[in-house]
Amino acid sequence: MQPGLNPLGANDFNCVPQAGQNPVVLVPGTAEDAYAAWAYFSPRLKQAGYCVFTFNYNPSTHKDIHGNVVTDDDKAFSGDIKQTAAFMAGFVDRVLAATGAQEVDLVGHSQGGGVLPRSYIKWYGGDKKVDKLIGLVPNNHGTTMGGMNELFNKLLVKWPGIKTDVLDATNQQGLLEQLVNSELLTSLNEGGMTYPDIKYTVISTKLDTVVTPYTNAFIEEPGVKNLTLQDVCPADAHLHQNIPYSDVALQLTLRALNADNLSWQMPVECYRYQAYLKASDLI
Repeated sequence: MQPGLNPLGANDFNCVPQAGQNPVVLVPGTAEDAYAAWAYFSPRLKQAGYCVFTFNYNPSTHKDIHGNVVTDDDKAFSGDIKQTAAFMAGFVDRVLAATGAQEVDLVGHSQGGGVLPRSYIKWYGGDKKVDKLIGLVPNNHGTTMGGMNELFNKLLVKWPGIKTDVLDATNQQGLLEQLVNSELLTSLNEGGMTYPDIKYTVISTKLDTVVTPYTNAFIEEPGVKNLTLQDVCPADAHLHQNIPYSDVALQLTLRALNADNLSWQMPVECYRYQAYLKASDLI
């Protein structure tokens, strides 16, 4: 992780978008920083001709041995999601002003591809400023965390102060906000999840153990393109955490950014990727 460091190719505010392209804003996920999330995608999108931007905001905190509150700069996007969405609105406005563009394309990972940009779109004016939203393993319907959500709910009943004593104290309110049936998600998804003028693409992996079930990423509404890595490349073994380093996900993202139906007819180059190195592989 390199907190505070822009990924290569990002945040050139003198960049002028090519004809037919929007500036691309890369949005990290929970407890990520922009460099860690987008070190692979950013230079490759730049090489493809896009003006690329990204940001950090709302990190978690902890107390050091002296009791001082310390910011966890490498764990951004941990706090209240609506607060982050409001900040995101200002960042997008800055990108539009610098580039002269009318709209941006959003590419996000996890929270950054689901509940966060959709909160910006619904409540902070993004419906008029976003052309495409491409989510990598987004949490559109929340997560059960493999059943851990039930444990959290029981803890909240037995320890009502957990939100204030732990989550507020460490600026990690965004964790509970992403569980299935959270107050935020219920409000966000009420009345429909999409806007007719925005093009939505969801890219998921069957090996996701963070957004569970993995199908909770999908938006089952007209015009949404829901994709799964293993349906495109059966041997692909990317997980929730490392999908921003998947070349297959990058290829699919470039097709979605192109928004040309012909681009989807181009073959995807597959390769085998092992999620973990086993001891037997070293013998």
